Amino acid sequence: MSLKNVTIVGASGNVGKAILPALLGSDPNITLITRTSSTAKFPPGAKVIASDFSLESLTSVFKGQDAVIRCIPIVALEQQAVVIEAAIAAGVKRFIPSEYGSDSSNPAVIAAVPFFEGKQKYLEYLKSKQDVITWTALITGPFFDWGLALGFTGFNFATKTAMLVDGGKTKFTTCTVAQIARSLIAILNHPEETANKMIFTESFTTDQVEVLAALEKATGEKWNIVNAQAADIRSEGFKAMSEGDVMGGGGKVLMGVVLGKDALEDHTGVEGGIWNERLGLAGENVEEEVRKVVEYVATQA
Repeated sequence: MSLKNVTIVGASGNVGKAILPALLGSDPNITLITRTSSTAKFPPGAKVIASDFSLESLTSVFKGQDAVIRCIPIVALEQQAVVIEAAIAAGVKRFIPSEYGSDSSNPAVIAAVPFFEGKQKYLEYLKSKQDVITWTALITGPFFDWGLALGFTGFNFATKTAMLVDGGKTKFTTCTVAQIARSLIAILNHPEETANKMIFTESFTTDQVEVLAALEKATGEKWNIVNAQAADIRSEGFKAMSEGDVMGGGGKVLMGVVLGKDALEDHTGVEGGIWNERLGLAGENVEEEVRKVVEYVATQA
């Protein structure tokens, strides 16, 4: 089964924008789907088709496509239903849902992050339809470089402050955005092996203490340390969400899950193991990736 003609839905979002350059420079023929009302800009030469996101419109767009990659934020997850139905109606061979990040097949993760129930629902739906369309769920852990720069893993570049959660020694598995793109390309290049499977990839598995040491080396400065508890961060997050700050609050909830002592994002023991070797993906180096983030943040100051 060849997966050469690939459509990306949601390429202007955080995930889509991050992985798009690598995908456009890869072997598959990439088509980007955007809403007719969208004002998003894409790289010169990219093939872009506008759709009103109705079942009829998307089915027409997906005709002749081998795979559909969905990249949408959690707040828009319900839109995934019509995309799946259109892919099935159009005869698409592979659907890659908007997973990435956390392991939504893990009941403990769902219990800690209830708003991931939608991801689990669509994954179960795809499993029920795998007689007519194959699927692959890519699980990468938090986006390392993107999250580090924005403070989602507890590091504040402006104040050189490290908020160590539950001691800072909880292991978490993570991917850089470039590694996520490489993982998607590898899935497309290994269609038989990855059909109807949860695929876990990584750049590395690390902890806050190791990242802090790399930050201090890269910046040449000693960072201030404050201690925090994951339970408190999660409570703050749910409170913020109840008050309307869905993105900010959700980010805190996820921070508590990633960095908390329960180690729910340590994927080293997952069923089936990490797929890097099977997909031909090399790991990355914590110090090197931290150095790149430090250099990037300096250009944004």
